[in-house]
Amino acid sequence: MDDKLRNLLILMGGLLLISFVWEGIIILMGGITGPYFTLMAAFLMFFPAIAGFVYLRRTGQSARPILTAVGKKRYLLAAVLVPIMITILVIGSAVATGVMTQTLYDSATGLVTLPNGDGQQISVTAFLAQIIITSVVGIAITSIATFGEELGWRGVIQNRLIAHYGVVAGLVILGLFWGIWHAPIIYGGYNFPGYPLIGSLVFMPLFTLGTSGVFAWLTLRAGSFWPAVLAHASINSIAGPLIYLPVFEAAPLTRYTLFVVPWLVAGIAAIVHLKLTEGRGVWVLYPDNDL
Repeated sequence: MDDKLRNLLILMGGLLLISFVWEGIIILMGGITGPYFTLMAAFLMFFPAIAGFVYLRRTGQSARPILTAVGKKRYLLAAVLVPIMITILVIGSAVATGVMTQTLYDSATGLVTLPNGDGQQISVTAFLAQIIITSVVGIAITSIATFGEELGWRGVIQNRLIAHYGVVAGLVILGLFWGIWHAPIIYGGYNFPGYPLIGSLVFMPLFTLGTSGVFAWLTLRAGSFWPAVLAHASINSIAGPLIYLPVFEAAPLTRYTLFVVPWLVAGIAAIVHLKLTEGRGVWVLYPDNDL
């Protein structure tokens, strides 16, 4: 094992250990219903960035090439829209086929019932305007936290795993590792309440495997890790909460499957495409230090 790979594995192992300890503290302090959950979970999202900075400093490298590489700007917009489009397509298909029912749109009145539980109805135009405003504000705020994760995952670790293991194995390792990184907090009831074991060991790793593939496709084609920051924020603030809204009704396992499987399929397709286009100039490992 060469020194570069050894340093990378030390980075990942140390990050996992420290994160598990912090997630354990979160659970001991009340978990997802605890008074400090939001703050502590937000801080957890910066652990990958902190680990990445420590790794770069320890190996005599700089974060500047990673942070300043904006890449092809059209992928920034794609990063915001792709998660939302996937979610809308999934919900629409699920409702159309009867897998999921909805009480959002009242066909008799042509109005939308706000999903806040008070039964208030507004026009479709007003609802769409609210969605757009909420999306812009939500993504802008959430991007602060997702920057903390993505600087580590896509900024530092992704390229190095690909350099050592190849694009397919590297992204599969990263995707599954990212899912296991969430395991304690998922087991504590986050994202998949009622199914802690299958949520932490099956649903979340498969979800992060899928999103890792999509995020890799966006970042490697863009030549920058920044699209992953926006795509992650789009999922956390818009796409994820949308499929969990009570106005879209489904059994818990059905809802969780609808949340995970489309991303897994999209991620596998993205990884396959990256492999098929490898070495053709379609994508490269974006500006960085010595991998």
